[in-house]
Amino acid sequence: MTKTKPSHYRSAEAAPSGPKGPTTSEGLQLAGEVRESTVLPEDAKARLLVEIMNHESTHGRCTQTFIKKVRKQARPGQPNKPR
Repeated sequence: MTKTKPSHYRSAEAAPSGPKGPTTSEGLQLAGEVRESTVLPEDAKARLLVEIMNHESTHGRCTQTFIKKVRKQARPGQPNKPR
């Protein structure tokens, strides 16, 4: 039996074409702060980076409230002063 139908020759699924990281200046700065954090484990850093990208996709920019929330998680026990 030969396989002549196109469905038999499906290629591997393509990766999503969305952004691979934050795109706004606030998002990039916030992502840098998350990556530099010494108190967060790697899985928490990855989760926060995804959260930043999701926030940008729904709001367009990172709001001050969101920035404070992420900084509080990335730097517990420190004031939320911008760098």
